Amino acid sequence: MLANNYNDIGRGRINEIFKEGWSQVEFIEIVFREWAKLNQVALNKEYSNQTGLKRQDDDIDQFSLWLVDNIYLQVYCEGSDNMIVKEFCIKYFDYEDGNISKS
Repeated sequence: MLANNYNDIGRGRINEIFKEGWSQVEFIEIVFREWAKLNQVALNKEYSNQTGLKRQDDDIDQFSLWLVDNIYLQVYCEGSDNMIVKEFCIKYFDYEDGNISKS
């Protein structure tokens, strides 16, 4: 599974999401959800490759757990969208040393 098989939403869209006024946690979650939507076809293929199961409309809980366990840290957190989100969190939410501010 290569991180470069996935598309980034980019700084412009991340800035638009930030300007919507979300809290830090909501901001992080929304950017990841949008990244996942953008990459849904690739994620579905990777899910099928890893689990041997074809994605179904009613497997959202199982897929979500797989997504967090197998994609979030290994792929998304290594990508440029996550680095941009981190920059925003440091600049606007007092994010330091991996700690999420209570703001």
